[in-house]
Amino acid sequence: MSTTPYANSLFEQPWWLDAVAPGQWEEALVTDANGSVMARMPYVKTGNRITMPPLTQNLGIWMAPEIRDDYTARKNVINELFSRFERCQSVRQTLSPLNDYVLPFRWLGYRMEPRFTYRLTDLSDCDRLYAAFAKNCKRHIKSAQKKLTLNHKLDMDVLWRMLNKTFEAQNRKNPMSREVVFRIVAACEKERHGQYLEARDAEGNVHSCAYFVYDEQVCYYLLGASDPAFRSSGAQSLILWEGIQFASAHSKIFDFEGSMIEGIETFFRQFGGVCTPYYEVRKLTLLEEIMEVWKPRIKRILGYKL
Repeated sequence: MSTTPYANSLFEQPWWLDAVAPGQWEEALVTDANGSVMARMPYVKTGNRITMPPLTQNLGIWMAPEIRDDYTARKNVINELFSRFERCQSVRQTLSPLNDYVLPFRWLGYRMEPRFTYRLTDLSDCDRLYAAFAKNCKRHIKSAQKKLTLNHKLDMDVLWRMLNKTFEAQNRKNPMSREVVFRIVAACEKERHGQYLEARDAEGNVHSCAYFVYDEQVCYYLLGASDPAFRSSGAQSLILWEGIQFASAHSKIFDFEGSMIEGIETFFRQFGGVCTPYYEVRKLTLLEEIMEVWKPRIKRILGYKL
């Protein structure tokens, strides 16, 4: 099974899960008396823990329309699906923005942590979208258009090298696995759900590159990287604008794969998107909860942006 109709996004598709968590993912189903699927939730199990796979914004609960319109039915589905995790040592599941009714998780003893992304929710008129960009955003795009050329031909070595440069500029080691990134891109290329973009100057220097993943509903800015030597060229803004135009021909929504880091949020906000919440629900061990408290403090000490 490569694809399923019971998914909120491409992150819940079997082919995506095979790429990010091979041999580790499962799915829980709720069916009616006739055997029709009324709800589906994919999840990743590592030992006795439910965890989120890498580079996967969310794994929500897909629900049939008749359930989505009924709070009691949604509560019953949540109870049924999460009952299978009662004996797990810890659970961490980040839900789709479509899963906006989260009170039942509180009653089940889960903590709920809001996360945020930015989205352009109507891609039908690119001129209207561009008009809503911040002035400095438009200025960067126009400047980059004069001196950079866009290329759509995938070059994984360039993408990986640029990702490493991005983290090196922050005095950090790239936390992503080369194997996982290559596997994701290979799967997206095979399923025709990915688009690569890079911006080069006349000397052949790559200023910025990105990889977008998409389905008919949402296009996500999954991976973005820039050479710090060309930070002021406007390349990243140009690539995002090109990505938004690409998304308008293939999807209904553009998702900036938002960040809780203040500087990145400020940059994404310049494109006129809507701040969109989604939720992580978790039930952790005492030690894990202590680490959740101390992790941001340790990052501050190390100088990481939060």
